[in-house]
Amino acid sequence: MKVGVALLLLILFSVIVGIIAWQAGQNDHEEPQTADEYVVGNLHLEKYFWNFKIKNSDTDVRLSGQLSNTGSTKIVATDCGSSNGAHWYGGYEDWNQFWPLDQTSLNPSAFVANDSYAKRIGGVQERYFINTQGIGINISSDVPLYISINQTFDKKICLMAKYEKYPYTNIKGGYPHLSYKICVADNVRTIHDFMSASFSKPSDIPDRKLFKYPIWSTWAQYHKDINQTTVMEFASNTLNYNFSHSQVEIDDDWTPKYGDMVFNVNKFPNATEMVKQLNAMGFRVTIWVHPFFNIDSLTFQEAASKFFLVRQYDSLLPALVSWWDGDAAGILDVSNNDAVQWFINKLQFLQKTYNISSFKFDAGETNWLPNIFETTYDSPNFYPTKWAELAYASDTSVRHQEVRVGVNTQHLPVFVRMLDKNSNWENKNGLKTLINTALTFGLLGYPFVLPDMIGGNAYEGNKPDRELFIRCLEATALLPAMQFSIVPWQYDDEVVNISRKCVQLHEEYADLIIELAKESVRTGAPIIRPLWWIAPLDKKCQTIDSEFLLGNNTLVAPVLDKGASSRDIYLPLGRWRALLDGRVIDGPEYLRNYNVKLDELPIFTRI
Repeated sequence: MKVGVALLLLILFSVIVGIIAWQAGQNDHEEPQTADEYVVGNLHLEKYFWNFKIKNSDTDVRLSGQLSNTGSTKIVATDCGSSNGAHWYGGYEDWNQFWPLDQTSLNPSAFVANDSYAKRIGGVQERYFINTQGIGINISSDVPLYISINQTFDKKICLMAKYEKYPYTNIKGGYPHLSYKICVADNVRTIHDFMSASFSKPSDIPDRKLFKYPIWSTWAQYHKDINQTTVMEFASNTLNYNFSHSQVEIDDDWTPKYGDMVFNVNKFPNATEMVKQLNAMGFRVTIWVHPFFNIDSLTFQEAASKFFLVRQYDSLLPALVSWWDGDAAGILDVSNNDAVQWFINKLQFLQKTYNISSFKFDAGETNWLPNIFETTYDSPNFYPTKWAELAYASDTSVRHQEVRVGVNTQHLPVFVRMLDKNSNWENKNGLKTLINTALTFGLLGYPFVLPDMIGGNAYEGNKPDRELFIRCLEATALLPAMQFSIVPWQYDDEVVNISRKCVQLHEEYADLIIELAKESVRTGAPIIRPLWWIAPLDKKCQTIDSEFLLGNNTLVAPVLDKGASSRDIYLPLGRWRALLDGRVIDGPEYLRNYNVKLDELPIFTRI
């Protein structure tokens, strides 16, 4: 079967050239020896120490291959390639979250889950990249992988395999091994459909109420300044201002010490009665939990005595870590089944004692682990996987918990939350990353996207102004779920009315969102889709980062720029009806300077 021009230009990051970077003990100018080369059609793949298996396919995917390199312990296996005009997608959650990855600049970084506030590869990630010329790359999970993207603004992506003291520990004593699958098809949609089939599909969908009604969290509004009175006022005002709700979430800080699994009686003198009152008002109550146990907590002593905390290397003593709420803490050993069950028992105690419905599971990234610790795993990425699995095990029937990490856990029917967004308009973890993050999660196989709190987290007292709050609200309205914390009534009546309007809009589309969630279970397709999903060869669709599709027939184009009362909107091929004015437009068509008032969200339905 002939390989087309797209294959010639970009297979394996545009003609893979195996570059072996020799390290300690090698001459910097020594060149690897070339044994021969593989020829596929007109494509020449240089062969050094490679084992390259390639096959034609009877499907629309025209070629599939596996490339692998095993060096010595002193060799770092490296592949680099230029993007040559193609646009790449996938990979990971990111602080800047550009879509496509063209503007991303990443120095060589270990491909393990991090809190993206550390400005490293984020906590939702898969070793999976696709591009607009129909090339797909999937790196094997056992590779001690480092990656760089456009490091010197040369449009190159480099894959490296190497062991160091951390994060990849060479427990088995093997050589660094770089192995990945390459597939080629006619376009980006076809290659995604083919390669993403290797992801596990969700086993079910999360709780339907979360798709329909907003979560109300105490975090961004109060941060740690919560108590029984503020929680009751928060919930009461939600009802008084006539807002619907799926649940109220009690966030940081409700315990005596971080790690203790009981309410602080000084702040919550009668938590059982508080929850009872909230239930009577119609609220389910969830609470914030995490894997940390500060050394001044009673639970730290219990967990350490049972060896349920991650241990120092070659020791029975717990390894101490720092995190955002403590300088010295133990962290739950999620690789220990007894420790996991002990933690779940603690959660069940909260459910039985206080009638807590479910939980917000925070953290889980590898950067909270000690650099070196006792483990049987080569990679620390076991931690986010097992933390997410623990989270699911805590609520398998209703499924209204949330996590913020995803590594090989697409099978879990839980909402995956975006990491805390900042209250700004920019690509610096602000509003402009919202759609891009949702699109990336979907491509990586995580369709149940929980946007972060509307308006951001108001860190350092930086609460969003009313315009930013409204535009964040509108951008969230047709994502799979909504989450409030900063309250609309702190602004004025107009903001309250617009907020109610957006919540009602979301409720009107909830049935469609739930049907799309069910489709995700069947096919793995995302709920939130890029425009190229229905027009994969349309070059304009390949770079648009301010519009998205809800399914295949609903296009959403929120305003994301400060002070804007109009925007350009691109409609792909098809006939589209504008919900704002009823116009019918035949695409492909650019609507220039499309007027959008402050209380409006442009939505187009394909007819």
